[in-house]
Amino acid sequence: MATKSIIKLLLVLAHADQSFHSNEKIFLNNIIKEKNFPIDEYKQILSEVINSNKTYKSQCLEILSEINGEKDRKYALKLFTQLVAADYILHEDEMLLLQLIADKWGMYKESLA
Repeated sequence: MATKSIIKLLLVLAHADQSFHSNEKIFLNNIIKEKNFPIDEYKQILSEVINSNKTYKSQCLEILSEINGEKDRKYALKLFTQLVAADYILHEDEMLLLQLIADKWGMYKESLA
């Protein structure tokens, strides 16, 4: 499973609006516990995301290319939509990621049904 890439993309998504909502933190902490993901590796990824000079879109596209396999992609999409809902606000950058997923992975409504 592409756990590291999925967690990194979740962090990019959580920071897209320049605010890390408490519900987003709780959601990510639950994922880390569920996957037994090392906390030190999580902190390193978080630091990379916060300090990245890359644009939001380029970060997303780079990480999306690392997530292969239909099962990983469907799992990732499920987590992304849950994270988007965590702060009760749908931001423009969050919608952009969903569009990038649809384009890059070919995941449109018809293929998800």
